[in-house]
Amino acid sequence: MKEKKERKKRKEKFVDDGRVIADMDYEHITGYKSSKHRENRQALKEAQISRKERWAIYKAAFWNFMPIFFIFMGAFLVMILLLTIFWLR
Repeated sequence: MKEKKERKKRKEKFVDDGRVIADMDYEHITGYKSSKHRENRQALKEAQISRKERWAIYKAAFWNFMPIFFIFMGAFLVMILLLTIFWLR
């Protein structure tokens, strides 16, 4: 019985062999800004765009993506309608 207790108490000492199991780069963590992203952000700040110009850019981008959004929503609605029509038969 003492032998079993002695075996449980003995633990092998951990030795780091240098293997990587999980990538711990900061680039993949949310909130980390790469140097390229920081450079782009600094270039935008240096451009000194006025508030009206910035809102004009946001509006243009919004209206540029609206047709794509409506196409996806229309396709989704058509699929729902087709499924309900043929399912209820």
